[in-house]
Amino acid sequence: MTIDWSDPAWVAIVVAVVAGIVSVGALLVSWRGLKWQKKAALAADRSANEAEKATSILALEAEHRTSSTASAASVTWTLERSKDRYTLRNTGAGVATGVKVDGRGVAEVGIQVPHDAAVRPGGSVSFMMAGSMAHAVPDEIEVTWDGHPDPVVVPVPRRR
Repeated sequence: MTIDWSDPAWVAIVVAVVAGIVSVGALLVSWRGLKWQKKAALAADRSANEAEKATSILALEAEHRTSSTASAASVTWTLERSKDRYTLRNTGAGVATGVKVDGRGVAEVGIQVPHDAAVRPGGSVSFMMAGSMAHAVPDEIEVTWDGHPDPVVVPVPRRR
């Protein structure tokens, strides 16, 4: 049995086989391209989500700066005394965070002095100041808190 290569059927078979190989190659290339497209779409989605998060964080930080500055401006203080116990009261309308009591002589006579406290409007923190022969109770204390650049001087009440 001899093969007659001039027969158009063989030519059609060879053309069909070559076309099949080319189509399988095209299928593989398109499948790989689809994988890359999916990866690119996921990366774009992640990037968009991260950009949205960053925008939200920036907006929240700006809002916090504005509100803490406004809140810090609406904080006022009074100092009450009961023997050696002192109560620092927030008489303003804002919340004070990072409250710290300091001043000349406070470290020598103060016990449990607030450092990084949070005080709501109407709320208070208490501490003790007991003078001695070596160190007197100061005439004033300095109060600082987050959002307020300078210490506020509060007079220390004297014994009655």
